[in-house]
Amino acid sequence: MTAWSKLLIATTRLIDLHDSAHEPGSPFVQVSQEQRRGLRDGYWLDLGCLLLDYLLDEDFATNSAFVSQTRCLNHLREIYPQLPHDDLSFVVNLLATPSEIHFRQSSPAARQATPSANASVMGESRARRSTKRTALVEKQGQTGQVRLTPSGRQAVTLASQVEDLLYSEYDAAKVLAALARGDFARIPDITNQILLAIRALTQELRRVRENPTREGKLAALLDNERHYHNALTNIQQTLLDARAQLATPRLMERFENWREAQEEEWDLRVLSSALGRVLNAIENLSRRLSELLADIAEGRIQAMGVVDFQDMARQLLEAPPAAALRDAVVARMMPLHVQATFPRLAPLVPLLESRRAEASASALVFDEAGDAAPEDPLLARFLEARGPALRKRIQQAPLSLPEALAEGWHRFEEGDCLAQLLNTFVDTELLDPGLTVGIEATPFELRLDDGRRIEGVVTPSLGFFKEELV
Repeated sequence: MTAWSKLLIATTRLIDLHDSAHEPGSPFVQVSQEQRRGLRDGYWLDLGCLLLDYLLDEDFATNSAFVSQTRCLNHLREIYPQLPHDDLSFVVNLLATPSEIHFRQSSPAARQATPSANASVMGESRARRSTKRTALVEKQGQTGQVRLTPSGRQAVTLASQVEDLLYSEYDAAKVLAALARGDFARIPDITNQILLAIRALTQELRRVRENPTREGKLAALLDNERHYHNALTNIQQTLLDARAQLATPRLMERFENWREAQEEEWDLRVLSSALGRVLNAIENLSRRLSELLADIAEGRIQAMGVVDFQDMARQLLEAPPAAALRDAVVARMMPLHVQATFPRLAPLVPLLESRRAEASASALVFDEAGDAAPEDPLLARFLEARGPALRKRIQQAPLSLPEALAEGWHRFEEGDCLAQLLNTFVDTELLDPGLTVGIEATPFELRLDDGRRIEGVVTPSLGFFKEELV
C-alpha cells in the first residue's frame, strides 16, 4: 500500500459525504455501498499519482518552473512502456480542471453568540462556503506545460507524511518555533500530529509481532530501524528542550501576557502535559521497537503470531504428534494427579445460601433529639441509681478514672459495672450535657479487688471544666 493509497483511504468516505444526496431529516439512515464508475483496476489513479510525484521532484529541482508533457511522458514510460500520449493528456486535463467543494465554516456570529442564544441562530452561524482551488496541476494554455499548484504541492506533501514517523522530526521543531513566536495555541495541535504518527507505528509493531507472516512490513522496519531510532532521539531531545523553556521565567511571563489577551481559559500545564504525552509515547515506542529487534535476532519472531486452533486440532486428529511431544504437553497441562478433584460442598454453602435477617419489632431512630432508651438495661439501671450521686460528686471536684475505681463507683447491685462506668467517660452526656473529659499526661496503674489490672498512658477525668486540660 502506497502513501497515496493511505491518503485516499483517509479521505474517501469524506468525499462520499460531500457527494451524498441524502435529505436532511430523513428517517432512512441505512447506508449502502457507493456505486463508483470506472475501470476498477487503478490504472488512472496510478498514472495521476506517478505524475504528481514526478512534478514534485521537478518542482524542487527547477524552483517551481513549468515542465513539458514530453518529459512527463518519458518518465511515465519507464513504468508503462506503451503509455500513449493521449492517456497522459487526459490525466493532466483532469488534474488541471478544478472541482467545486462545498463546506461550512464558523462565522463571527458563532463566536459572539451567548450560551442562551437561539438554536436556529447558532445553526445559521455556520455559514456556507465553497472553493474551487482543487486543481492539483496548473497547465499553460499555449504550450501545454504543467507544474504543481499549491493544492497539488500540499497533497503530495500530505501523502508522503501519512503515518510516517520519519517526517515527524520536523514537526517537533515546529514546537520550538511556536514558542519563539508566542503562538502557544498551535502547540497542542502540533503535538497531536506527532502523537498520531507515533501511535500508528506502535500499532504497526504490535501487528507485526502478532502476525509475523507480514514479511514485507517486517523487512521495511528492519531497513528503517536506524532512521526510526534517530528520529525518536531527535524528537525527544527537541521536546525536552521545549519543556525546559516552559519553565523559564521569561517564557512564563510571555505566556501570561498572551493568556490575558485570549477569550478561552489557558493554563501552562496544558502545554506541559501535551509534551509529556508525546515523550511517554516515544518511550513506549522505543521499548517496543527494541523488543521486536531482540525477538528477530534471537529467532523468537517465528513463534509469534495468530494461531488457528481449529486447524491445529484437525492436524492433531489426522497426524498425532510424537510420543515425546505428547508426554511433554500432557505433563505441563494436565492435573498433578489422575484422580478427579471436586470441591467440598460444605465450605461453599455459606457463599451460595441466601440469608434473611430475623424480623425485629424495634425501629431504627436517627433523630438525635429523641433517641431511644439505651439498649443495655444494666447501663440504664446504673445511671438511674448511681447517676445523681455521681453528678453531685463531680460537681464538687473533677473525678479521674483511678479515683472513681478507688471510690468504688463501678460496684452496683452486688456486681461489677466497670464497663458501664467507662461508658460515662466515653459518652459524657449520659450523666450531664455539661460534662467534658480532661486528659492529664500522667500514666496510671491500679489493681482491682478481683485481681484485674487496669493501666493507661494518660489519665482521663470527668468534670465541668472551663478550659481544656492537656
